Amino acid sequence: MHVAFLMLAHVPYLRRAGRRPRGEEGLHALVAQGLLPLLELLSDLHSSGLHPRIGLACSPLLVDQLADPVVQKHFVLWMHDVLVRGEAELAIAERDGDHHGAYLGRFYLEWGRQRLRSFEERFQRNLPRAMRELAAARVIEPLAVPATYAYLPLLRREESVRAQIEQGVLQITRHLWRPEGLWLPGAGWRPGVDGAAADAGLRYLVADPSCLPVTPAPQSVWLAGRRIAAVFPDEDLARHIWSVELGYAGDPVYRDPADTRGVLARGGASYDPYHALRRAQEHANHFATALVSEARRRGAHDLTLVLLDAAQIGPTWVEGSTWLQAVLTHCATHGELTLTTPGAYMRAHRPRVEVTLQEGSWSEGGHAGWQGGAAEEYWQALRAAEERMVELASAYPGAEAEHERVLNQAARELMLAQTGDWPARLSAGATDEVTGRWRVYLERFEQLAEMARHDKISPSDLFLLEQLEELDGVFPNLNYRIFAP
Repeated sequence: MHVAFLMLAHVPYLRRAGRRPRGEEGLHALVAQGLLPLLELLSDLHSSGLHPRIGLACSPLLVDQLADPVVQKHFVLWMHDVLVRGEAELAIAERDGDHHGAYLGRFYLEWGRQRLRSFEERFQRNLPRAMRELAAARVIEPLAVPATYAYLPLLRREESVRAQIEQGVLQITRHLWRPEGLWLPGAGWRPGVDGAAADAGLRYLVADPSCLPVTPAPQSVWLAGRRIAAVFPDEDLARHIWSVELGYAGDPVYRDPADTRGVLARGGASYDPYHALRRAQEHANHFATALVSEARRRGAHDLTLVLLDAAQIGPTWVEGSTWLQAVLTHCATHGELTLTTPGAYMRAHRPRVEVTLQEGSWSEGGHAGWQGGAAEEYWQALRAAEERMVELASAYPGAEAEHERVLNQAARELMLAQTGDWPARLSAGATDEVTGRWRVYLERFEQLAEMARHDKISPSDLFLLEQLEELDGVFPNLNYRIFAP
């Protein structure tokens, strides 16, 4: 049986959002606890000759920030702060005769120093370059992702959908590698995505099995007149990882992510990394056994696609990288399992059936949790901005110089406002500074949209434009004409 793991990675645009208590901290935590361990273990396994393979759906928004020297510098400063606090806590534990606290303090200090050495020395602060090198070695297969991780079924205009997909392909190609596949955030499907993806040169997309009109669900199908295929993740196996009640990460031996000091296990006892990492190995053995059982039940040429999330394999489940390393080793060495990537499998095993996917729970109006209150205000404002952007792209097809820069920046602000994090956080009742950034982006969009209608850009308008280009300078190659109907 062929086994493919697809790692998902995303954070919203947090550059210069502040370092504490929120803002950039979520980005730095994902780098330290999720991405750095992932790149380390893939590089080490590859160097050992085991030939690991994994799909990576890293949002263009995240990749662009990882390549930003400002973000890289801030990560180093953040890590230094973490180490200084760790040294102080270790000194207190040793002074008070807290032997277990001192043991944990030394463990966390060594962990932090190793992460910082890897970032600065091994990867030269440039994680996208490390990903690109692993992609060239066929260890990582990058997938395209909508540019700002937008939930495509909930966008109003087809121009927005195409802009998100085309810009996503461009950015992943620019930073990592030319992608063949597309990850749909939330695996959310809507009609027209297949055509837009095929027009962007993609060969397959990953969709939710609930969108299939047939049962039992095939592993892959043709879409859009056989221009593009769809592949579907295995939800039963993924429950071992994702499920709060039944998944590995909920084991009481593992560290409690809610405990910021890192001294408590999930079960309330004192946390011990030694026992937790041994449990991760046991869970890896269990998962490998489940894969082998599935292989014996299914055909030798079947595919099992397993979704992972970098926000869980590390930040939420700190022992997850140990589990993943053991699972990949099992898959690379077991005779009944063939470790592959979605694209490699699709090249060798073409779908046998053609279907028309159904709209899933992410279709307009289908996600009840994203309706009403602040979320409804968000959608109304966003859709009005989408309409206005299409009107501007139609009205000024030949804009040049500063006028073109204004329209390009307006397109950036709109796409940042389309980031999929905002409606989910709003519906959950979040009111923090990060959640409120959608208002900032739409306010900036409105300022630029009004500026674009001026016959001449004034000095004060130019000064504002330069400020916004520095603050929200993501996707430097974005051209507003992508929104033209």
